[in-house]
Amino acid sequence: MDVKRWISIAALVLVICGSGWAQRSSLAGGETGRSPDPLAEGQIFNIVDWDGGKLPQRYERSNQLPMSLEDVRKLSDNKFSESAIIRMIQQRRCACDASVDALIGLKEAGVAENVIQAVSLHGLAPNRALQLVISVDFEGLGGEQEISNQARKGYLYLIVPDGERERVFMGNLQAILAGRWQRDSLGDNTDLLMPKRVRRVVFAAEVPLKVHGKKRAMVFTSTKPDIYTSADIPEADREGMQTYEFDYPTSSLQRICDLQVLYRQDAMLQNSWHMVRSHFQCEWE
Repeated sequence: MDVKRWISIAALVLVICGSGWAQRSSLAGGETGRSPDPLAEGQIFNIVDWDGGKLPQRYERSNQLPMSLEDVRKLSDNKFSESAIIRMIQQRRCACDASVDALIGLKEAGVAENVIQAVSLHGLAPNRALQLVISVDFEGLGGEQEISNQARKGYLYLIVPDGERERVFMGNLQAILAGRWQRDSLGDNTDLLMPKRVRRVVFAAEVPLKVHGKKRAMVFTSTKPDIYTSADIPEADREGMQTYEFDYPTSSLQRICDLQVLYRQDAMLQNSWHMVRSHFQCEWE
């Protein structure tokens, strides 16, 4: 094929391709033939349009424990600058009472309003509930003794005051002993002469507790299934009651309370159990 024929074919290909490209451009630009505006369609951003935009706040969280209102007062009394105190509140948060009365108290103590605003903004959310974990241990007599599912007093109670009302938690021991639960384990409280089997059943839930301050938890067992307030507790059950004082903070990193109860199989009446001891504690930090 001679050179002239090659040139003719190449020219024809360019004409066809150019025609197709022009047609596509015309379709993309709509009936008017104009190309779409990528700025108007949001495909491209012109940074000059951001002029005067608000800069984001940048601060690092600290691994230190949150500050308290008393910490804020001390820093203010010791002439720390407003910006320094605000920065620390941003970094560490504030596990404190940010109610109107508490903020007024800061104002009366001479704390700057900008600092008070930071306390209001960065304070941890107030506690309205806690994670309650109840562990019930049943310690058998050991040896070949049969494990019973009876109890002298068949109901375990935990009562926690919450302002004008009381939160009452009840467990039917016979149902607990007879059932199979998601957190249900059998251990060996080993004694070389007489190994003892210990069954542990654990229940956990988030429960409401809205009023902050000092509280007294009551733990006891009863034969009554219908105790709805502490006023319903029979005098006979009050003798074995165990009480625990704790202070429920306005806000905290954690709000976990654990109740551990040990039941032991009766040595004389082997078909029944009785509560030996209990332990109640809470974690807030």
